[in-house]
Amino acid sequence: MRFRSVLLGLLLVLAACAKPQPEPLTPVRIAVGGQAQFIYLPLTLAGQLGYFKEEGLAVEISDLKGGSEALAAMLGGSVDMVSGFYEHTIRGQVQGKPLVMVVLFDRFPGLVLMVGKEHTKQVHSIKDLAGHPVGVTAPGSSSDQMLKYLLRQNGLDPQEIPTVTAGTTTMVAALEQDRVWAGITVDPVATKLQKDGTATPLYDTRTEKGTFEVFGGPWPAGGIYTSTEFLKRNPETVDKIVRAAVRTLAYIQTHTPEEIASHMPESYLAGGRDLYVESLRTNLSMFSPDGHMPEDGPANVLKTLSLLDPRVVPAAVNLKLTYR
Repeated sequence: MRFRSVLLGLLLVLAACAKPQPEPLTPVRIAVGGQAQFIYLPLTLAGQLGYFKEEGLAVEISDLKGGSEALAAMLGGSVDMVSGFYEHTIRGQVQGKPLVMVVLFDRFPGLVLMVGKEHTKQVHSIKDLAGHPVGVTAPGSSSDQMLKYLLRQNGLDPQEIPTVTAGTTTMVAALEQDRVWAGITVDPVATKLQKDGTATPLYDTRTEKGTFEVFGGPWPAGGIYTSTEFLKRNPETVDKIVRAAVRTLAYIQTHTPEEIASHMPESYLAGGRDLYVESLRTNLSMFSPDGHMPEDGPANVLKTLSLLDPRVVPAAVNLKLTYR
């Protein structure tokens, strides 16, 4: 009897050992400049919905001040990928640092140049800001580049406006305290500033119409990019990231702003849930339905960058290598 008990126990142990163990999650480190911004909402939502984990990934997100800092983190080797603007892949190729965008989140930039309430009567165009401080998230960030592009487009030297690094979350304080005459930000901060009467939009790329007015055409913006080296070494991992992102974009297309907001961390709803939902509703058209790059978008981004940087020569850039 005792022998049978021991044998039964041994068989149970062997059965447990034979049971397939779950595969360990593959770690992936992603940097982003201002994770709470709507332009990067799909990154947060993919994690909140469990899509990364379902793909077998353990995604660690580093939230930094701006897109240029996120890029620097990847080039320095502290992260594997960046959730940032497509324009960085073009700049990377020019600088001999090949980057590729693997999935697109945003059809337009969502950037808004807001003028503080103390100066709305004085400022009617970018020319009126010459010589006065304007807040950007970080030097070299997409907000910084938009400011310089607006200056160049209007025949002004990009150095004519002193920029102030105001990050993303501290932009509100910078405008409220009149430390800057204007600032470039995105939603939900832009809507909060407008609702509170703190600032008024001067140039607004939250819509297709506004994007065409500023950039003269389509301007694909936020998504996930990485180095070509990482892509070559980890094609399956990148494919899993893309699948999770595309599922998230499909979720956004098929769910209400209220449902989407219910998955966001409470800290993202600082202006209140109602304001967050209202702002999100007006921004839903910004998100790509499928993660693909629009056919005519890259060429227009290249054209705008060539106005800012003499090193960006359109004929020398192979756009097909900057996205997939």
